[in-house]
Amino acid sequence: MQMKCEARNRALRWIVGHDTGLSSIAIWRHMMGIGKRSDCWNHPSDPADLSRCIGLLNTMPEWRKRIMEMKSRSRYWRALVKRWDAVVACMEDEVGWDWRKGTIARQTYDFMKKIYADADARKH
Repeated sequence: MQMKCEARNRALRWIVGHDTGLSSIAIWRHMMGIGKRSDCWNHPSDPADLSRCIGLLNTMPEWRKRIMEMKSRSRYWRALVKRWDAVVACMEDEVGWDWRKGTIARQTYDFMKKIYADADARKH
């Protein structure tokens, strides 16, 4: 998929920024078509990781509608993106994606752990 110059510049500014992590970089690599398929498997393991992913999608809103593409990366991504809107809403309600309402996102973390535990249970 050909990116417009402005969108590509936003994506490039984000990747050299200070608020990246393995899971948000996995989204970035997938959406940019950079690297091997195996380079994009890292999923958000906690609300801090999730907030970086949300921040990336806020920078690149055109990628929000493509988040379901991450389901091909791992069983955890598949489980998470199926509940993406609910997880994002949980974090937003609890602390805000950018932590403006608080510093501990226990409900969001518990929700994420349940999603991943369910993914593990389906594997067996």
